[in-house]
Amino acid sequence: MVKPQRHTQPGINRFKPLALSIHLIAAASIGTLLTLPAAQAETTQSAAQATQQFNIPGGSLSQVLARLSAQAGIYLVGASELASGKSSDGLQGNYTVENALSHILNGSGLVAVAQGDKSYALHQANQDDQSVTLSTMQVQGLGMNGSAANAYRVGDVFAGALGNLSKQNTPFTIETYSEDYIANLQARSLGELTKFDAAISLSSNNLITENNAFSIRGINPDFDTGQKLDGMNFRSRAKDLPLEHLERVEILKGAGGFLYGFAAPGGIINYVLKRPTEEFKASVSTQVMDSGLLMAHGDVGGRVGPDDIFGYRVNVVSEAGDTYVDDSEAYRKSASVAVDLRITPDLTWQADALISERKSYGGYFSISPNSDGSFTDRTVSNIVSPIDGDKRLAPEWTRYESEHITTGSDLIWQINNNWNNKLSYRYSTSYRNPLMPILYVDGDGNYSATLYNYNNLFKSYQTQNVLSGIIETGLVTHNVVAGLSHTRTISSNSSGIGTLAIPLGSGNVSSPVDFERPVGHLDKSDASFNEYSRVTRKEVFLSDTLNVGDSWDFIIGARYGSLEDDYGDYKESEITPSFAAIYRPLEWMSIYASYVEAFEQGATAPNTAANAGEVFEPLISKQYETGIKVEHDNWSANMAVFQLQKGLTYEDENDVFSQDGEARYEGLELSTRAKINEQWLVGASAMWLDATNRKTTDESLEGEPIQGVADKQFRLYSEYQVPNTQLTLTGGAQYTSQRPLDTANQWHVGSVTLFDLGARYEIDLNKQLLTLRLNVENLTDKAYWLTSAGSSSIAQGAPRTIKLGAQLDF
Repeated sequence: MVKPQRHTQPGINRFKPLALSIHLIAAASIGTLLTLPAAQAETTQSAAQATQQFNIPGGSLSQVLARLSAQAGIYLVGASELASGKSSDGLQGNYTVENALSHILNGSGLVAVAQGDKSYALHQANQDDQSVTLSTMQVQGLGMNGSAANAYRVGDVFAGALGNLSKQNTPFTIETYSEDYIANLQARSLGELTKFDAAISLSSNNLITENNAFSIRGINPDFDTGQKLDGMNFRSRAKDLPLEHLERVEILKGAGGFLYGFAAPGGIINYVLKRPTEEFKASVSTQVMDSGLLMAHGDVGGRVGPDDIFGYRVNVVSEAGDTYVDDSEAYRKSASVAVDLRITPDLTWQADALISERKSYGGYFSISPNSDGSFTDRTVSNIVSPIDGDKRLAPEWTRYESEHITTGSDLIWQINNNWNNKLSYRYSTSYRNPLMPILYVDGDGNYSATLYNYNNLFKSYQTQNVLSGIIETGLVTHNVVAGLSHTRTISSNSSGIGTLAIPLGSGNVSSPVDFERPVGHLDKSDASFNEYSRVTRKEVFLSDTLNVGDSWDFIIGARYGSLEDDYGDYKESEITPSFAAIYRPLEWMSIYASYVEAFEQGATAPNTAANAGEVFEPLISKQYETGIKVEHDNWSANMAVFQLQKGLTYEDENDVFSQDGEARYEGLELSTRAKINEQWLVGASAMWLDATNRKTTDESLEGEPIQGVADKQFRLYSEYQVPNTQLTLTGGAQYTSQRPLDTANQWHVGSVTLFDLGARYEIDLNKQLLTLRLNVENLTDKAYWLTSAGSSSIAQGAPRTIKLGAQLDF
């Protein structure tokens, strides 16, 4: 093995010892947080009486209170309808927290009551200015909505068929990335958004090509059903849905099973679209990269009509310019609209549409390391040293193009206080046109380039009805969910399965060759020329969550469904159960154990395989998980121990694709997010993963690590607000251990440690908030390899990238 070393920066390896530091910090953070409640109790009273400088522009009362929460480091709890429709002039000057609250709420008819631990409850005042406690239904923490004030934590998560649940009381691992977190990272891709989550692999940012390397706990999400939009199927091979249109992203780690239905157990990515706001909201934002790539984004939403009967939300994005890769460009534009109509107080109809398209130039599918650099040698061998991320290896004319169109509709009926019904439909199309090569590279950098030129069209249709309600039976409360789902996915391409590769020529990566373009441009309509996959999934599901007293929950669920593959020539049916138990020894702590089965479509041999297009039988995967979740006022910590078993797929040295044996993933995941004090926010995570081949007919694979998967990953992110200013400093670090590239575990890419720095500053412009952001990614300009789970392919990681952004909220 050749250890990765960047020849232009021979001193770069001095950062390797910091990988151990990240490990220690991630572990120490969780231990340190256990001491926080006692320490914070001593400082709560003094913090409430301390005078602070505030600079909060006027606007809606809910926005002003949220900004007060962020600047003061307090937590405001109240019914969301209390602040709705009210406004505030804002706050400027030096105040104690209690005086600041009194000033902002003056004339609103509301009062704030101290609850301890820097928490204040918002109530409606009666004529004697005494607080009146209202219904706790729909209670929302104004500072607990994914903002920096609460370490970007979100209290509730969407758990598929179980609906919205408290994150603490969910017996699965679900991570949520909020709108504020997306904005403050200036994340433009899923890879950038999840980079500080140790359970997510290093992956590309979609800027040059598509992101097929994204993996969760070492497994790629299902291409057909692994991505959802508002819980409904969104079929896409890539992971390039534009984040600017999203309120948040939720990632279920592990088998979806009962929660989302038929899918490979590589986790579920659920995108939550921005929906109409209760009050008028508008913002414009821009971002420019140091390469010259410029983005502009507009967002407007609100309600109109009698009693605010009609809601709307519109987002528009445009991006164009040079990328960080030499002599390469990218273009992106998208638009979305979401509306709702309150037909009656109990019946709401909502609909949405999103369209996005992008083109990028100068990319390639992947690098395939081998012994002699020829495209006929598929045996993994000596691996070339990492290549600078801004160096273009493919010809300038290579291109990746994609387009997504999706529409959805829901009819939501609140039958009574205990029962509701939701009827949903979503249709989506995803088009891709890669005109890109695979590069076969030896250890000295000699390579051959083979061009692939085709396009795909993926379609998805899903209809689902979910009835949920509560049944009281003495000491036990039953939360019942029953549903029906019908999903169809269709895949087609321009040339049929087994598209012939076109040899371009050979060269050396030290001076890549700009080969002549041998083919013309494929028309978009060609993508539907050859249909090669049509899969129909029909499902019935039922679950009962039993609340036994205040301390115990039990979940029993099952799905019965049929899976029909027209081209695989099979129709199979299966019942997949799910069981879970949750115990709360303390109000803020949950201990859980869960078991999930998932029914998944059999694998299809890829275009590059000798047996391209062969369809294999469907599979049953199993996951066991147990863990602890802690949700305190201003910090959270999670631990999960898991084992997942799924079908093993691989290509041998003869390019024959097989589905044989079992891939087993056993691991430990730790994570924490906390607001240490008024200024300091920290998030840390770690994962240890043992991913191995089991029960294969090829004895040489037995017990060997799965290709492209790291056995250790550590992540750290922190923010510090400079006292008495609107300046916040940010920083992060990522460590990924070495990853095997061959099935015999002989060749590896080395470990990598990456660093980020950033800052943001808020300015009040005539009662409008201007936020300036600076993010520097890969601070040391490290050259490194990205890998893909279950594959021997590699790709260049992004170089140092500087983003400067501005956002104006009206």
